[in-house]
Amino acid sequence: MEQPTISDMTAPKAMFAAPPKSAKPITALSYELRPAFIAMVREQSFLGLEYDNPYHHLREFEQLSACLTIAGMSQETLRWKLFPFSLSERAKQWYAQNVGKVAGDWEDLQKRFCLAFYPLSQIAALR
Repeated sequence: MEQPTISDMTAPKAMFAAPPKSAKPITALSYELRPAFIAMVREQSFLGLEYDNPYHHLREFEQLSACLTIAGMSQETLRWKLFPFSLSERAKQWYAQNVGKVAGDWEDLQKRFCLAFYPLSQIAALR
């Protein structure tokens, strides 16, 4: 087996971290996520800073995404498509590193997201 070179390990990869396929397939022949709606999602961007609350972000994100319906696409699939647009900076990096670990399970992604940005130590401190 050939060992990778240092340049292989440090060179940026041109891979796009697309969200995993949802357990609920898209049955629409075609669909469009309008730029204006994506812009609305981006306005509520979560940075992953110390004072950001992931529970509030998820609640706001789910309320916003519930306003859009696409025939032939479940709400869960729609969330998978839109969620990356709601993240910036540290949170976007976290998403890229963790999206492949949840195997398309929206609830698992939510749990990991909340634990990453609102760890158990903060919950214990509130008690």
